[in-house]
Amino acid sequence: MPEYKRKKSHTGRPKRQNPEVVVSEDIKVKRPKKTKNNIAEEENIRVVRGKKGEKRKKLLIFAAVIAAVSLLLAVLSAVLPVGLFESAQDFFLSLGSGNFPAEISGTTVVNCVPKGNYYYVLTDTSIMAFSNGGKKIFSYIHGFSTPVIVTSETRALVFDQGKNSAVIYNLAGIVDNIETKGAILTADIAKDGEYAFATKSESYASSVLVYNRKGKSLYSVNFAKDLVNHIDIASSGKKIAVSTVNSEGGKMVSCVRVYNFNKADPDYKLDLGQDIAYDIENTGKGFFVATHDKIRFINWSKYTVSDYGFEGGLSAVRYSNSGVLALYNKTNDKSDNNVILFSNSGKKITEFEIKGVVNDIRFAKGCVYSLGDSKIEIFDKKGKNLRNGTCGFGGIRLVAAGSNTVCIITDSEIQKTEIKKGDKA
Repeated sequence: MPEYKRKKSHTGRPKRQNPEVVVSEDIKVKRPKKTKNNIAEEENIRVVRGKKGEKRKKLLIFAAVIAAVSLLLAVLSAVLPVGLFESAQDFFLSLGSGNFPAEISGTTVVNCVPKGNYYYVLTDTSIMAFSNGGKKIFSYIHGFSTPVIVTSETRALVFDQGKNSAVIYNLAGIVDNIETKGAILTADIAKDGEYAFATKSESYASSVLVYNRKGKSLYSVNFAKDLVNHIDIASSGKKIAVSTVNSEGGKMVSCVRVYNFNKADPDYKLDLGQDIAYDIENTGKGFFVATHDKIRFINWSKYTVSDYGFEGGLSAVRYSNSGVLALYNKTNDKSDNNVILFSNSGKKITEFEIKGVVNDIRFAKGCVYSLGDSKIEIFDKKGKNLRNGTCGFGGIRLVAAGSNTVCIITDSEIQKTEIKKGDKA
């Protein structure tokens, strides 16, 4: 048989298989590709390296987020009064509403201090906190014979003037009970929780004692002859303003000093003569000193003084985060009043007249709210009368609960009133 007709047998190298070989019905294996140097690409190694890099990136992003949040919390804790937690706590506790009229414990209202969306009411027997919506946040019996309240942004300090007891509150309740060695003359509490007392003692006419929020002593100063009548801690927590009275030649004289906690001697001294200081109040960059016929603003750092005099007698000074109101009566006539509005940096904004008896006055939400014997008036910053409303007799204190809504505090209850446009007293 010719050679070309013979059947060839394939005994040599087998035919090349398809790169994609089915090993089983479920698993497919793909042959690795080769480079020019006949070296397989490390695809699996690259996948592993890629996953590690991705995990590393996620960890770096997570760490950056944690660092940013930690920094933000640190800044907020430094800026917000007594830390972030207590500020947030007070905010949530002040939310909510209640029923009006709201009942007050006690027989006589001593003071009312608005704090934005809530306010404290101090009576002869109790300390209470209410939201602007009428929710009673707390109520405690203080048991003091002569209760006085001073407040910071989130705390209230109530002390028994002439005695040795004081209590610090926030909206969650009692923060601390304090007993002093000497009888308390006056006190103050700062936004970071620092507090101070002016007390009498056997060795000195009066002493000023400053403590941090945990009750640790920070500073003290003693006065051999002067009696301290007002104190106020600076926002920095490093200085305190002290006003004193003393008798010289049969006359009462007054003086204001500023002490730095790093020094024994005062950084600043202002002699007022017979112009006795009625009140001292810190407003941030400086503090106001109110006397019978004058308001002074003193800068905490430069100690520059801006003073504003007026005719008549000072009736009330009201402080808020947005401004300071001074109300004085002309020629000692309580129905003939003038109001001066100052910024918290000590600049005079406006002055205008209010006719009729003024029981209380507040500056809030860009307006001046005035409570009379039977009427409520709302003025703008320039003194323009915006709204008038009637109210029952017996109103002692006023809280601006809304732009046109006020809470009126009497000795027995709190009433809420909306002053509608066009109402006439």
